Amino acid sequence: MARREEIPGIERILMTTDTLGGIWTYTLELASALSRHQIQVALATMGAPLSASQRAEAREIPALTVFESLFKLEWMADPWQDIGRAGLWLLELEEATRPDVVHLNSYSYGALPWQAPTLVVGHSCVLSWWEAVKGEAAPDAWQRY
Repeated sequence: MARREEIPGIERILMTTDTLGGIWTYTLELASALSRHQIQVALATMGAPLSASQRAEAREIPALTVFESLFKLEWMADPWQDIGRAGLWLLELEEATRPDVVHLNSYSYGALPWQAPTLVVGHSCVLSWWEAVKGEAAPDAWQRY
């Protein structure tokens, strides 16, 4: 059997995911690939409870630990109180898991005082989506986004 290669300097990653769309698929594919390089992924879920099929998918990845939450996502209506609480929860997860890298799959948490190097992946944007689909600027209610 071929030896799996390690990625020097990276053993643990804290990653966020959205359980309601394509980001879930993206994060599981990435966690699976990282697992083949001996990298542990602590996956913080937000949006909705995991479905039975999502739980089964996650169990298939040996180096994946799921931390589930019900915090609203930044593209949901009036999510800001949850965004604040989720930020505190994520910082606590960072302290508990001691990742070498924090990988965020939403914009809201990029400015938090992370200890580990942090990257933010942009998958979509409500404001640009609104303009492209509806042909006009998003309503004022979305300006905080």
